[in-house]
Amino acid sequence: MRIPFYARPSREELLTSPLHTIARDFPETIVLFRAHGVPLDELGDRSLSEFEDPELLLTELEASTSWRPRMANA
Repeated sequence: MRIPFYARPSREELLTSPLHTIARDFPETIVLFRAHGVPLDELGDRSLSEFEDPELLLTELEASTSWRPRMANA
């Protein structure tokens, strides 16, 4: 079975995707969710856009995925 490689997500994708999808596709983000006290088992179906102040976590998630190349057509 081949594991897919996902290109760097956009800031908008990080803001609007369900948290469980972000954690699944970008495992480097799991440590940040834990550090910010975000329980993925309880809040995994929500997105950062539903948080009161997602800016700091959003910026850190973006930084943690910055090593990934952008999509070719992006």
